[in-house]
Amino acid sequence: MIRIILIVVALLLMIGAVIGGLYFWGIDPLAQFNALIGKQPPGATVEAPPAVPPTYVDFGLLVVPVIRDREVKKQAEMIIRLQVPPEKKAMVANRLPRLQAAFLEDMLGFLPNVVRDRQPLDIEAVRRRLVIVSERTMGPGYISDVLVENPSLK
Repeated sequence: MIRIILIVVALLLMIGAVIGGLYFWGIDPLAQFNALIGKQPPGATVEAPPAVPPTYVDFGLLVVPVIRDREVKKQAEMIIRLQVPPEKKAMVANRLPRLQAAFLEDMLGFLPNVVRDRQPLDIEAVRRRLVIVSERTMGPGYISDVLVENPSLK
């Protein structure tokens, strides 16, 4: 009798471990079972079609000298990618020189106020500022977001 109880307990532990492992790896075993028998849980919705992946225009490397007291104290380098709607990618790519000039002009005045000694570059502040400058330069709706990659302050 005790052996049967131990076998049942061991079996329940193994089933629990399998279900826990499936949840850990992101597989919902109950949803899989319900889909197998054709029963939808209440409140379940039909999955939407996959979203269109974002479209990017490579801006390139933006190198900005940080000037204080009429001398270059540091140099900020970052790779910029612009997230744009797919239908406006060609137009934004054609206006990259205008954006480069606007970004450099704004960052020359903005970075000396943001960069502090022995502290890393505030990427979120720079990103928000570049979004504002891009909207001011190109107009609203052309650039959705600005990605700042590999920032360094030398």
